[in-house]
Amino acid sequence: MKNVFLDTNVIIAIIFLINSHYLKAKEVFELYQNYYWSNGVVRELNHRFGEKQINLTKFYMDLKLFLENPEKDLYSNRDLLNFVKNHYSEKLLEDAKNSIEPFWNNYIGVESMVPFFNIKTSIDFCLNDLRITCIVNKQKLENKLVLAPQRNEDYPQIDAMLESFGVHEEDRKIILDGHDFACFSTQPVDFVTFDDDCFNGAKNIDLLCFNSVKGKYDFMAS
Repeated sequence: MKNVFLDTNVIIAIIFLINSHYLKAKEVFELYQNYYWSNGVVRELNHRFGEKQINLTKFYMDLKLFLENPEKDLYSNRDLLNFVKNHYSEKLLEDAKNSIEPFWNNYIGVESMVPFFNIKTSIDFCLNDLRITCIVNKQKLENKLVLAPQRNEDYPQIDAMLESFGVHEEDRKIILDGHDFACFSTQPVDFVTFDDDCFNGAKNIDLLCFNSVKGKYDFMAS
């Protein structure tokens, strides 16, 4: 049986159909049989899920309103990216920008230019998925993921090493949760994250008990 401890970003990626790493996350869930997380991942997931759902809903409602009085008849995904960059900043900008390509692929197709009213119709389907499908996906995953035992050891040496690689505190906690679980597991446990700092830190520290550390470039889906 192949076991994996998942970082929050992998779980988020498969919950949201318009996440830029959705296909990679799908590949992760096809590769492994047993999926583990910790209380830290649960807390971060709940926060990030709510934040991302709000950000994406706001963006696509704003985009739909913008298309009520379009500047031209035909639009491309590049036009949508320009709309994002001209209207948003910080976290909402990141969430909206990363959603454009998967939105286009999932709800519109491969055409380079499409009529604005087709995009409006596609936005309605997308908003419906953001309100309903994402919640259903989250609930299904919560039933599939197994909670690892509460960690009691701080592992200060490993924590300091992770910090030296630029891994943020909350991410360090998640890596250490997974490490603790892997150390006492009777079966090998991989760690999968789509965060570059997290991956580099965990990949380069030999003291960690993971069987293998995998990042977004280890999965072939585009």
